[in-house]
Amino acid sequence: MGGQSAVTWNPYTPGYFNDPYAHLRECRDTNPVQKGVHGSWTLFNHQDCFDLLRSPTARVSELSNYFREKEPAIFRNGGCPYLSRGTSKWAMYLNGNEHREVRKVMVKAFKQFDLPVILAEAVEAVNQLFSGENEFDLVDYCANFIYQVIRRLYSLPAHYSFEEIKEYSNMIARSQDLFVPRQVYQVINDWFLKGNELFRDLPVTSDPSGYKAQLSSLGHEIGVDYSEEDILSIMSVSVMAAFETSKDSLSMALLEILSDPSKIEEILGAGPTLISTCVEELFRYTAPLQYTIRVTAEPVLVGNSLIAENSKVFLCLASSNRDPLVFENPDELILSRNPNNHLAFGAGNHVCAGTYIARQEMRFCLQPIVDFLKGYVVADRSQVKYAKQIMMRTIESAWLKKRVYA
Repeated sequence: MGGQSAVTWNPYTPGYFNDPYAHLRECRDTNPVQKGVHGSWTLFNHQDCFDLLRSPTARVSELSNYFREKEPAIFRNGGCPYLSRGTSKWAMYLNGNEHREVRKVMVKAFKQFDLPVILAEAVEAVNQLFSGENEFDLVDYCANFIYQVIRRLYSLPAHYSFEEIKEYSNMIARSQDLFVPRQVYQVINDWFLKGNELFRDLPVTSDPSGYKAQLSSLGHEIGVDYSEEDILSIMSVSVMAAFETSKDSLSMALLEILSDPSKIEEILGAGPTLISTCVEELFRYTAPLQYTIRVTAEPVLVGNSLIAENSKVFLCLASSNRDPLVFENPDELILSRNPNNHLAFGAGNHVCAGTYIARQEMRFCLQPIVDFLKGYVVADRSQVKYAKQIMMRTIESAWLKKRVYA
């Protein structure tokens, strides 16, 4: 460790939310397996995280059960608790057959759509919306693009406004973060209930090819009869994951590209094979999901540390994706990097169910989006604002201005 003192992970280290990677590098280099004061563990090395992600004996932390235990305290002054029921079918927090069934239905439903057509329409719509603007927020551009995609994917009526879907998605996504105040949980709960009203108005029979209808019919195919509440829970995680993760991934990728004219040229000049390589490097370098959690079903030896059965383990994907033992010059965005064994989508049985959609979005849309945005520059990189969140890294605003040509 080169004489360095062991660094203890602390997401409230000054500057962490703007750039977590310096602190994570110190943790990985000096103290890659850490036990916290509450008994949970955090792993920072790629190999350690990869092994636990693929371990058949590790299970995910079940968010719905967590809320079931916490709801009496959150709503001790009254209310209509729905956090546990709202997250009851979130695939990334389920284990065993229940996880396999929900995941199978979601993945198969996504693959029913003609994505190239949906994505082309979404790019055209968002570019028309921002055409002629002298300046705008890159995050708004990306969020509007994703809104156009999910409107088509989930058959959302036109009166389901952009602002409404954006706020809904952002609030229920916050249910996954650490150290959420009780009052914020109550607001999140209200948004779950509001979302139910929105999605309950999409009758399964109204569009037999729509996503909600597919969830029901595909469930029947595998012998699972999902209740209306089950379908609403799957709809909520589908909208949230498609909106928040895609918006965050795209906005951070575009921020890096637009900050370097050579990257713009590289993207626009890439053929189909190279663009896929570029996309994987962008996922590695800018992945929004910073951590994922596993619970050990039996004692696990990691390095020189024995992690006991039923321990909660935070796997730092952000650190893993910058591990110099796996990636040469890990803190550089190298669009031609190949191979690229990043963990942006996790690994193993719980690899992200939206991986297919995320990759298709970037492969089909990155070039036409960059071609439109090449006429703009980042107004001031030092003024880019990041959300104060731990599990997901999110840009709150990054202003672009019209490029001035000499």
